[in-house]
Amino acid sequence: MTFSNRTLFGLSLIVAGIYLFVTAPPPLEEEKSIQTERTYPVKVLFDILAEEQSIARTIYTAQIVGPGIKSGLKFSEEWTHTDVEAGPLPALLLREVSSRMQRNGSNVGLFLGSDFPIASVNQFSSAQQTHFDTMKETRKPAYFLDESNQMYTAMYVDPASATPCVSCHNNHPNSPKTDWQMGDPMGATTWFYPKERVTMEEILTCVELLRTAILDSYTVYLEKSNDFSTPVTIGAQWPKDGMYLPDANTFKAEFTARSSKSSMTTLLESLDTP
Repeated sequence: MTFSNRTLFGLSLIVAGIYLFVTAPPPLEEEKSIQTERTYPVKVLFDILAEEQSIARTIYTAQIVGPGIKSGLKFSEEWTHTDVEAGPLPALLLREVSSRMQRNGSNVGLFLGSDFPIASVNQFSSAQQTHFDTMKETRKPAYFLDESNQMYTAMYVDPASATPCVSCHNNHPNSPKTDWQMGDPMGATTWFYPKERVTMEEILTCVELLRTAILDSYTVYLEKSNDFSTPVTIGAQWPKDGMYLPDANTFKAEFTARSSKSSMTTLLESLDTP
């Protein structure tokens, strides 16, 4: 793969942004002008964001929820209630992330939908359902312009990848489907953006917003756990060792180590996309 000087300059900016939560001062005007000379298909942005949220949710599900239940921690759809001593289920953590991104002024929309949702608000729209029917067969993402809202859209299959997810949906009293099995396509994460092409600056900004929303959402859970009647130790240990939760920095380090390499791979494969 051959990169132009401009592409390599953009890559250097992205490396800094992917490996850190973006905290650097605004770029110089000369850098901005170079940055905005090249744009990329919005698919690049969608693929990076989808992979980042998937990694964060996998860590939360496999390293916190699953082992946490065995250690005595509880997780509930009513976790925000003051009298409920529980953390959010993985899908609800993702909903919190989506809400925080919107409140922080992001142009990116995130929706976790299903054709058999427990909550009706998670039901696919007609256009989404049409694409999801195909995705269940191909297991490949769908990219399209949603005519109903004129938003560029990407859908990624959300398979049943952890036992707690399958058990929760099969045993929930409001679940319209109770025979989920591991690997089944339970729904799709759906991303929206108003533009067909994006700049490197937009990619960096959206990655920063997503990472900040993920960390903030997890921190809300940590703060709530401080008031549990059964003490939970917050620090460097994980629930596999007992009634422990990793603190924000430990969670961030685990997430960043996994997501940065993956995001860099996507960027390297996409930078020379026409």
